[in-house]
Amino acid sequence: MTADDALIVETSFAQQSLWLQHHLDRGLSAYNITAAVRLRGPLDTAALEYALNAVADRHEALRTVFALEDGEPVQVIRPTAALTVPVEAATPDQVAAAAGTELSRPFDLGTGPLLRMRLLRLDDEHHVALLAMHHIVTDGASSEVFLKELTTVYAARVAGHEPPLDELPLQYADFAVWQRQTLVGAELDRLVGHWSRALTGAVPLALPTDLPRPATAGTHAVTHHFELPAALTQRLRTLAHEGRATLFMVLLAALDALLARYCRQQDITVVAPMAGRARPELEGLIGYFVNPLLLRTDVSGDPSFTELLGRTRTTCLDAFDHEDLPFEQAVKALRRHGAPGAETLPSQVLLVLQNARPARWHSAGIDFELIPADVDSAKADLLLEVRPEPEGGCQAGLEYRTDLFTAATAERFATHLLDVLEAVAQRPDEPLSHLLDAAVPAAEIPSPPAAPAGSQAPGQTGAEDTPGARVDPRTPLEEEIAAIWRELLGWDDIGVYDNFYDLGGQSLLAVRLVAQLRDRFGVEVSPNELYSDFTVATVAWTVLCRMAEEDDPADAPVTA
Repeated sequence: MTADDALIVETSFAQQSLWLQHHLDRGLSAYNITAAVRLRGPLDTAALEYALNAVADRHEALRTVFALEDGEPVQVIRPTAALTVPVEAATPDQVAAAAGTELSRPFDLGTGPLLRMRLLRLDDEHHVALLAMHHIVTDGASSEVFLKELTTVYAARVAGHEPPLDELPLQYADFAVWQRQTLVGAELDRLVGHWSRALTGAVPLALPTDLPRPATAGTHAVTHHFELPAALTQRLRTLAHEGRATLFMVLLAALDALLARYCRQQDITVVAPMAGRARPELEGLIGYFVNPLLLRTDVSGDPSFTELLGRTRTTCLDAFDHEDLPFEQAVKALRRHGAPGAETLPSQVLLVLQNARPARWHSAGIDFELIPADVDSAKADLLLEVRPEPEGGCQAGLEYRTDLFTAATAERFATHLLDVLEAVAQRPDEPLSHLLDAAVPAAEIPSPPAAPAGSQAPGQTGAEDTPGARVDPRTPLEEEIAAIWRELLGWDDIGVYDNFYDLGGQSLLAVRLVAQLRDRFGVEVSPNELYSDFTVATVAWTVLCRMAEEDDPADAPVTA
């Protein structure tokens, strides 16, 4: 492929944000969108590979990789797909391990492809298909479109006729261009104004963890699976209808109440991804449309659950009316107007309500069945995902960071959530304190562990030389790093304890800083390592440690 073969287009705001996150957490699989599908019947593997390429040819997003152009990420849309479907023999007891390895394998956004499928052959008429896509080119609704079209094209190929698919009215690149052209001027000011007001003073959740929170966020996660019974789900839907709300709002209000009890606070912010497909022409398109929203709820005053649901409904409706502001810009507003530490909110607790989808279907002589397949990279401290089932209940999964929580705590949290949901479904007009006292006994709430002693960078020896005081660079290394900051941030006067984000830094500038540290000093430093203390002093100390490790690992500086 030559450069002339590819179409280069600016990214959507959501893609830019995820591209930045990928480069901050390079090598992780947290943003792999995965599926494992059992196929029983006489499978035509050549027809399946044809169908995979046909769907990728139909949707430009599935032929897209990403590059930097003038310091900004861009979409590079390849003209055709060239995907293969490897087939390997496996026994039933090898499926789980093979799925874990394949579905957790990270993608390279620069080389692609960002879609892959592998078949495990258990016997002639029993296969398991392992499908992975990077989130930057797909989302939950897109995955449903993908599976539907893949099945349709496969059936048509086996039958020897053209698939009955309508021509797409536009491609994802058209949406990205439209979004960039629309979110400017008065409309952008309106959205930024709303989120600035909504997030002013937001504070992070004081989540009680089993283990001390490390300086660098862990990347490994495990999912605890549980169910919302059909009878309970129906009562929650009835409660939502009576409160002119939705099932999502009921779940969010219950989660807010549980977090208020666990964290012992009344200002609760949860992140919730929204579909972002308000325009009808986007419904059948594959791409990354999801935009996470920061939903902040006031739980103070011991309201009844009915009253709390009303507050949550107002929060959600206001957010939905302003959901077009890209997440990265909402986070900027949070940093600008929030309390210290509020920038950690986006990575604390997420709530995802997925669309209902069939777990089994039949086409072209094949029985298809979705089977569980978890990715073990953490997206947040806690992520609650709920999916309604055709039978009336909901499947739920609580994903948790293993460097913060134990399996027992995750199971207990899920049990408490079920107990809260049962209580509010039966007695929604009782004071919240009564409901929580019965559902979540104080003795069952873990206490926060003691924080570990922090390490001290060289030079921090006196009261006049502490974070918050104005201190000029003291060493050649600090001076060189301060010079990089001056170039990136446009500030002439940089103190060693000035915070990168307080001076106007943002994720793209952090990526550029990391690249310059790599080029000048030959070391890898992730901005996530520095998130809570992103200063010249800390960066210099981290670079010094990495350089010492590379020179002689046995003599590397040791930090607590």
